[in-house]
Amino acid sequence: MTGKITLISPPDVYVNKSHSIILVNTTDEEEAEITDWFSKHSLEKEISIYFYNGTNNLQWLVTAFSIAKHRYVNVENTHKSPLDNSHFLISYLLSCDNCHYTLKDDNLFEIYRLLNTSRIASVTEFLDRVIPIEYEQESDL
Repeated sequence: MTGKITLISPPDVYVNKSHSIILVNTTDEEEAEITDWFSKHSLEKEISIYFYNGTNNLQWLVTAFSIAKHRYVNVENTHKSPLDNSHFLISYLLSCDNCHYTLKDDNLFEIYRLLNTSRIASVTEFLDRVIPIEYEQESDL
């Protein structure tokens, strides 16, 4: 059985009981990795994926962040946001439960690790950790 994927972006909100994640400020390369990851995995159940890519809709971001069970933030890409004081936004997001993030800058990590130690290497590592997938059973023939 393959689960259905529902993609949600501002200004829409989709509240249901399905597994849900939010991906914040992913790069084009990460989006390609996400597409590739989903093409190679069969989902156990339905999943809702919220995408936020720097649109100036913080109310939506905070709402979607509170709805999603698991959260991913690309910190460097969020720093490039046109929003003033993006470090305050990042601090809020990283302080939430079940939030994972990528960050290449070790100096910034020394600051953000005080809020959150769930630094990961890639968006695919995040997907591997939080999305239930079906495993095909190998026969012993």
